[in-house]
Amino acid sequence: MKEEVSVRTKADDIVDELRRELEEVKVKLKEKEALFNSITESTLAGYWIWQIKENAMFISPHLKAMLGYKDEELENSVDTINKLMHPSDLPDTYSLLGKHIESNGKIPFEIEVRYKHKEGSIVWVICSGNIVKRDEQGNPSVMIGCHLDNTDLKKAEGVKKYAEELERKNVEMEQFAYVASHDLQEPLHTIQGFIGLLSTLLRDHPDKEVPQYLNFINQASLRMSSLIKGLLEYSRIGKEALMSKVDCNVILKEVEADLDRWIKESNAKIEVGELPSVMGYDMELRIVFQNLISNALKFRSKEPPLIKVSAVKDEGYWKFSVADNGIGVDPQFSEKIFKLYQRLHRKEEYEGNGLGLAQCHKIVTELHSGRIWVEPNNARGSIFNFSIPL
Repeated sequence: MKEEVSVRTKADDIVDELRRELEEVKVKLKEKEALFNSITESTLAGYWIWQIKENAMFISPHLKAMLGYKDEELENSVDTINKLMHPSDLPDTYSLLGKHIESNGKIPFEIEVRYKHKEGSIVWVICSGNIVKRDEQGNPSVMIGCHLDNTDLKKAEGVKKYAEELERKNVEMEQFAYVASHDLQEPLHTIQGFIGLLSTLLRDHPDKEVPQYLNFINQASLRMSSLIKGLLEYSRIGKEALMSKVDCNVILKEVEADLDRWIKESNAKIEVGELPSVMGYDMELRIVFQNLISNALKFRSKEPPLIKVSAVKDEGYWKFSVADNGIGVDPQFSEKIFKLYQRLHRKEEYEGNGLGLAQCHKIVTELHSGRIWVEPNNARGSIFNFSIPL
């Protein structure tokens, strides 16, 4: 039996040389990757590599660690990013990403977004990236980007906002002091004046005008009591309240029941569309609806009141509307009416203490992070709108 003789050819030598060069390239790539990881980790940045056409993504271990995960706990995929990014930030992120790709990198991709940490907290991240490779037709094929943890800076900004909010509260307290020293003293002066006149008359001789003076005193006392009660209610808004899921349909039925007598007396018609359930403060939202509907009944025109309550989704918010066919609001007073003790009519014309819409403003803007505004109704009257985050 003949022995097999191994015969090397020039081709074998070339293959061996290519293998050695390939191993050297692999070693160099690993060295560069280690250096890249070292740089990104030392700068608190995690990186990602996105194969655009295949929609495949590599997520660096440091980026995962930034969000509280071990490398093996998260899959390297675009879906991972979608699940961990705050839902409200996804539309803007993908919109900017699309513009970056469509412009072939001319429009920069850099955006501040929120991620959910494994423990449930929010991680603020500055996300940026660039196209690093294009196909034969020049279309973007690979993007590399990094995530920089910006949470500490956002906390510092939060402290600044808290200081600004504290300053705003101080201004509000100054406004309270003004109310206490002026508006609340005005009925007291009336009482004191008529008490003096009454004392003089009673000292000399009884008079038929005494009952009228007593009525003036009584009315002024009632007004003072109403002002103080309203002020206390305003200051208590949001105190010891817990946020929960609130069915606005239930609230409207309760409000209609409370106002039933007034509704019947004014021959009013209230049309309520399908309303959503929202995360909010039950009692305070009830105050908002009751104040707005009460105003629509109070400031009515000669026609029977027609009040329409509705809600629609609007860019991350539920937008509620209470429309009426009443006397309307002059546009120049559209902001003034939401401030404390701001009345557009004399108390002889319409009852009230000027606190209802101020309560609504505080409940919507401060407790629910929404906004409230008024606009003219197309036919007649006003439409009071307020928004609550989804």
